[in-house]
Amino acid sequence: MAERTRWQYCQIEVGMNSLGVLRQFFTDRDPVQTDLHQNWPAMVAKLGDQGWELVSAFPSEGGRRSPLTYVFKRPL
Repeated sequence: MAERTRWQYCQIEVGMNSLGVLRQFFTDRDPVQTDLHQNWPAMVAKLGDQGWELVSAFPSEGGRRSPLTYVFKRPL
Protein backbone atom coordinates (compact mmCIF):
# COMPACT_ATOMS: atom_id res chain seq x y z
CA MET A 1 0.00 0.00 0.00
CA ALA A 2 1.38 3.42 -0.96
CA GLU A 3 2.12 5.91 1.79
CA ARG A 4 -0.47 8.65 2.08
CA THR A 5 0.67 12.20 1.25
CA ARG A 6 0.63 14.59 4.19
CA TRP A 7 -0.08 18.27 3.55
CA GLN A 8 0.74 21.62 5.06
CA TYR A 9 -1.83 24.42 4.68
CA CYS A 10 -1.85 28.20 4.66
CA GLN A 11 -4.35 30.88 3.78
CA ILE A 12 -4.36 34.49 2.71
CA GLU A 13 -7.32 36.67 3.67
CA VAL A 14 -7.60 39.81 1.53
CA GLY A 15 -9.76 42.79 2.43
CA MET A 16 -11.49 45.41 0.34
CA ASN A 17 -8.53 47.74 0.85
CA SER A 18 -6.06 45.18 -0.59
CA LEU A 19 -4.57 44.55 2.84
CA GLY A 20 -4.07 40.89 3.64
CA VAL A 21 -3.17 38.42 6.35
CA LEU A 22 -1.13 35.25 5.73
CA ARG A 23 -1.67 32.37 8.16
CA GLN A 24 0.43 29.22 8.05
CA PHE A 25 -0.86 26.18 9.93
CA PHE A 26 1.25 23.49 11.59
CA THR A 27 0.42 20.20 13.29
CA ASP A 28 2.87 20.71 16.14
CA ARG A 29 2.54 24.42 17.01
CA ASP A 30 0.26 27.44 16.80
CA PRO A 31 -0.40 29.13 13.45
CA VAL A 32 1.94 31.89 12.31
CA GLN A 33 0.28 35.10 11.15
CA THR A 34 1.86 37.81 8.96
CA ASP A 35 0.16 41.06 7.96
CA LEU A 36 0.53 41.80 4.24
CA HIS A 37 0.35 45.52 3.59
CA GLN A 38 -0.79 45.77 -0.04
CA ASN A 39 1.83 43.24 -1.15
CA TRP A 40 -0.30 40.09 -1.12
CA PRO A 41 0.07 39.54 -4.92
CA ALA A 42 3.85 39.32 -4.39
CA MET A 43 3.24 36.87 -1.53
CA VAL A 44 1.14 34.64 -3.83
CA ALA A 45 4.06 34.51 -6.28
CA LYS A 46 6.46 33.69 -3.44
CA LEU A 47 4.20 30.90 -2.21
CA GLY A 48 4.19 29.41 -5.72
CA ASP A 49 8.00 29.50 -5.77
CA GLN A 50 7.98 27.64 -2.44
CA GLY A 51 5.79 24.85 -3.81
CA TRP A 52 2.41 25.99 -2.51
CA GLU A 53 -0.62 25.26 -4.70
CA LEU A 54 -3.87 27.25 -4.62
CA VAL A 55 -6.68 24.83 -3.80
CA SER A 56 -9.58 27.14 -3.00
CA ALA A 57 -10.76 30.75 -3.02
CA PHE A 58 -14.01 31.80 -1.41
CA PRO A 59 -15.76 34.80 0.15
CA SER A 60 -15.38 34.97 3.90
CA GLU A 61 -18.65 35.02 5.79
CA GLY A 62 -18.93 37.81 8.31
CA GLY A 63 -15.25 38.70 8.06
CA ARG A 64 -14.51 42.19 9.32
CA ARG A 65 -11.60 42.83 6.99
CA SER A 66 -11.44 39.89 4.64
CA PRO A 67 -14.06 39.38 1.95
CA LEU A 68 -11.87 36.79 0.14
CA THR A 69 -9.86 33.86 1.49
CA TYR A 70 -7.31 31.92 -0.56
CA VAL A 71 -6.27 28.46 0.69
CA PHE A 72 -2.97 26.82 -0.35
CA LYS A 73 -1.38 23.43 0.31
CA ARG A 74 1.97 21.74 -0.26
CA PRO A 75 3.30 18.30 0.57
CA LEU A 76 5.20 17.92 3.83
